[in-house]
Amino acid sequence: LSITFLADELPPILPLHVWNGRDRASAGSARTTNALESFHHSFNFLLSCHHPSIWTLLKTLQTQQNLSRAKMFRVTRGNVFKSSALERRRNDRIQKLLRN
Repeated sequence: LSITFLADELPPILPLHVWNGRDRASAGSARTTNALESFHHSFNFLLSCHHPSIWTLLKTLQTQQNLSRAKMFRVTRGNVFKSSALERRRNDRIQKLLRN
C-alpha cells in the first residue's frame, strides 16, 4: 500500500491569514502563544505532579482562578504590565525588518 501526498490536491485546513504571524507582528500584537505557554507552565507548577487526585486538581483550579481574578483586578484598576527590555528590543528589530 502506497499513499502519495500531493499538496495541490487538498485545500489547506486553515487559511493563510489564520496561522501567518506577519500581520500580528506588524500590528504589534503577540507573535506567539507565550501567554498560553506561561499559563500552562504556572498551572503545572501549581499542580506539582503529573497525575493529581481530583481534590488536588480542584484546589489548584481554585488557586488559579483566584490568581486570574487578582490579575484582572489590577488591570481594571489601571496597572500596566510592562514588557522586558529584551522583549522591547526584539519587537523593535521585528518592526524594523517589516518596514524594509
